[in-house]
This record gives sequence, structure tokens and C-alpha cells, in this order.
Amino acid sequence: MDITKRFDRILQIFFLLQSKSVVSTEELQKRFEISLRTIYRDLKALEIAGIPIVNESGAGYSIMEGFRLQPSRFSQEEILSLTVAEKVMQKHETEFVKKHFEAALIKIKSSFQVHQKRDFLHLEDAIHLKKNFKSIDYLPNIIDILLNSTIKKKITHIHYVKSGDLHEVGRSVEPIGVFYEHNLWYLLAYCHLRKDYRNFRLDRIKKVLMLQDNFTIAHPPINEFRDKDFSENRMQIKIRVDRKYANYLYWDRQIFGFAGEEISGDFVVMYFDCSLPVVSFVRWFIKFVDVAEIIEPAHLNNELVEIMESGLKRINKQLLNA
Repeated sequence: MDITKRFDRILQIFFLLQSKSVVSTEELQKRFEISLRTIYRDLKALEIAGIPIVNESGAGYSIMEGFRLQPSRFSQEEILSLTVAEKVMQKHETEFVKKHFEAALIKIKSSFQVHQKRDFLHLEDAIHLKKNFKSIDYLPNIIDILLNSTIKKKITHIHYVKSGDLHEVGRSVEPIGVFYEHNLWYLLAYCHLRKDYRNFRLDRIKKVLMLQDNFTIAHPPINEFRDKDFSENRMQIKIRVDRKYANYLYWDRQIFGFAGEEISGDFVVMYFDCSLPVVSFVRWFIKFVDVAEIIEPAHLNNELVEIMESGLKRINKQLLNA
């Protein structure tokens, strides 16, 4: 056996144990691709080296509280930045970069204090990125206040400009987390005015103030909302476009869940996994109705016809009144 390789693995196990409150044997097997027997042998080696490992019954293993490398003084803002960076790097297209960033971050997290580990764990559930997130995307500055609100469970007052309005309106909300979708960042929060959960575009939030009042109810993590919403509302759409005009659809198609395309003779067949309201897709598609057609689902063509007929009636009425 390569002694250097085993030593490096044992060292990584040590940092991993220090970075979390408890680590299961299943996680160790999956991360290091080793057998259960090898895991027990590596843990024994750490114990022989003087590391006080605790077996958490039914949960996994941890290092005895109080035994750790001298903790660095990480600020709350630095922890927020590390959390966002971890989420971004998990989506990185280059496996080498993603793998080694993860290894480096484990070493950093191993020096966190207990309360910092809890904050980091909470923030992991407060940030949600789509699968095809790109590294050029960014977060607005107000995110630090919103995420701090989710940690401290404090009500936040926002000044928000609704779609189609010019003036700001005030809303008292309980932030659940933030997510990125359709080239925009959103806040998912419980709105006190509506007594329900609402999405707020971050670029329309003009002012944020975290209040001293605590949350009024307990909220599930953001992933439960997002995964449920995406699975229930998404629709598989297939369209066919004249090949020489297909490039005109390039810029906006990502917004509607573009999933791929095939070239077939004089046409390009495009596939969408759309989670937006159907009417949004149909109204976008109208721009290309003379050079494209909806293949599946066929019922979208009915909505397309209704919108176009309504538009023609409006135009005819204007012409008659002219």
C-alpha cells in the first residue's frame, strides 16, 4: 500500500471530522471510495496518534469537543462568503477545480468554532442554485443582511418595487433563503401582509432593515420549497424552428429552461424543461411564430391562437377608432 496516499487520506479524515459535528461511515466510504474495514483502520490510526474520536451511537464519528487546531477568527461576513463560494464551486464544470476546492474548504472549516459550524450548516440550506449555474453570476450586496436574518431568525423589513410599479412598498418578511433562477436572484420569504410565502426579486429590493422581532413561525429549508415547486410546475416543451432563424432564439431561451437541440435538415428542434408559467413561454414564442412551431405539448398551440386572436381584435378596434 502507498504509505503517502494512506497518510494523506487519514489527514483528510481528521480535517473532515473537525469540520463537522458528526460524520457517518457512509459519508466516509463515499468520499474516499474505501471499504468499511479500511475506515475503521484509519480511525484507529487517528486514535493511536492521540486524536480523541467519539463514536456517536447510530450517527457516526466526531472529535471530542475542545480538541481542534487553534481556531482562526472568521467574521460572519467571511463565513457567508465561504458558504456562497462552496455553493458556486459545487456547480463548477471542471471536476479538478471542484474537487480540490472542496478539500481546501474542509481544512478551513475544521478550524471553525462550534457556533460557526452551526451557522455554516444553516446557511447551506439557505442558498439554492440551479443546476446550470455559471461562475460569472454574482450576488447583490443586500444578501448578507438577508442571510443573517435567516440565521438569527429576525423579521426583516424591505422596500420593494413591484412589477409595473414605480413606487416602493414596505413589506415585513421572514426570509427563508435566496435562490438563482432565470438569470436573476430571488428572496423566498414569508410575507406578513399576504400571510403566505412569496418570491421577491433582489434587484427590486431597494432597502433592507433587519428588525429585533423574532420569526413568528418555524419555516422548512428553502430546498423543500424549490424542489417541490420545480417538480410540480415544470413542463417538457418541444419546438421546431427554421434553421436560418434559430440563432434569434439563442439569447432568451435559457430563461425558459432550454435543455438541448438537434439539427434536422432545414430545421432545428429545441427542447425545454420549463418551470415558468406556460403563458410566459407562449408569449415569448409568439415573436417567432412565422418561422417556428410548437410540436409538444400540442395544447400550447390553443393558447397561442387565443392570444393572437385577442391581439388581432385589439388592433382592429384601434383601427376602427382611428
